[in-house]
Amino acid sequence: MYIFPEMINMGLNKGQDWPSPEHKQVASALGLENSYVMTRDTLTEIVQSVLRVPADRIKLVTADDLATEFRCPVVW
Repeated sequence: MYIFPEMINMGLNKGQDWPSPEHKQVASALGLENSYVMTRDTLTEIVQSVLRVPADRIKLVTADDLATEFRCPVVW
């Protein structure tokens, strides 16, 4: 449903910013061009869960880690 790269920013809360380009890249991989993401609420849940990942783990985080440790909705 969400297809433009800039649309991932819709999942940020007011005043939030991306802690790193990698955080944005992970959130984009899960939330954009994904037919299971049909609402803005789901997109926001994805973004907020990715933001919970510490910077030292973002390059190694797995989908299972996101779902179990960081409360990401399962959209895969």
